[in-house]
Amino acid sequence: MTLLAILSGMLGAFLFVWTLSIRRLSVAQQPAFSKAGWFVWGVPLLGMILFMGGFGLTLGEGSAWGLAGLAITVALGILLLRHDSYSAMARILFDDYLSLKKENPGSSDFDLFYSIVKSRRPRWNEDRIMEFCAGKDVQQLVLLLLLTEYEIHPLNDMRLYERLKTKVEALAPRL
Repeated sequence: MTLLAILSGMLGAFLFVWTLSIRRLSVAQQPAFSKAGWFVWGVPLLGMILFMGGFGLTLGEGSAWGLAGLAITVALGILLLRHDSYSAMARILFDDYLSLKKENPGSSDFDLFYSIVKSRRPRWNEDRIMEFCAGKDVQQLVLLLLLTEYEIHPLNDMRLYERLKTKVEALAPRL
């Protein structure tokens, strides 16, 4: 009985975190079913009921396994919610820029930007890459690459765009 309660609590936590992680995606990347009312309200509610019911039963029995399962589930949930692929990609792009700058100290920023965009978008023609890099600083380039990589449209995803802009400014290296 205790194992079944722990598993239902973990399933509930998974359902809740899953819906939150889908909402963090750009509108273009969210699956069609995630916009339905049953998913927006029903799945998180079911997840909370399973989570509270499952771990409530095990903690009510005084089970040490229930407490351990709850601790592990909460820790993994926090780690999953703290993981942000946008910040990770921004760090990678900034690291690429800094390593290219270190390897090629005489190169202009435009040349470094061109090299980064060419490596990320090898199918783009030279004119498109030059247009993409022209007149930008490293923060603007990283933000623009994030928008194109994750198919984020600022008008459709204004809150996500604002969060990304803030994250890019915070992660930008001080040169």
